[in-house]
Amino acid sequence: MNSLILTSLSISDFLETLSFTITYVDCFMFVCIFMLFVFINKKSAINKNNRPEVLV
Repeated sequence: MNSLILTSLSISDFLETLSFTITYVDCFMFVCIFMLFVFINKKSAINKNNRPEVLV
């Protein structure tokens, strides 16, 4: 989990050095964090139910 956050931070720093505006960098960070939370919630739902029907 921490590696994904660090990766998104490093990518946002790289985009910032390319003279992108701060709005694009902020949007990228929010999208990465949102996808991270969705992934964590999906994984915890699978672990709680332990049934393949949850994936469908």
